[in-house]
Amino acid sequence: MAQARVVIRGAALEMGEHLLKTTRLASLTELINVMFSRYGRHLETTWEVLPAFDLDECAPLAKSVPTVGEQKSAPAADFTFDEQSTTDKSNQRTTAK
Repeated sequence: MAQARVVIRGAALEMGEHLLKTTRLASLTELINVMFSRYGRHLETTWEVLPAFDLDECAPLAKSVPTVGEQKSAPAADFTFDEQSTTDKSNQRTTAK
């Protein structure tokens, strides 16, 4: 069996101890083995890391991204309210007093 030493930060260690109580596993080693075996593939497929790239390759991309200062005008409204629709109260429900 291969062995490795793992250093766990304080907050992660607290979570590990909590998970030990929840899962009733005997040690942090078992917990890590369970996490790697059950969730390793998920972590591998969902991990998003951008590949390293040269800054010269970014120049064309930066030119195509609009700057914050650019503003587009709002489209003109394609509807109007006529005066009757705002003043006609014949369709309103009345309640008895």
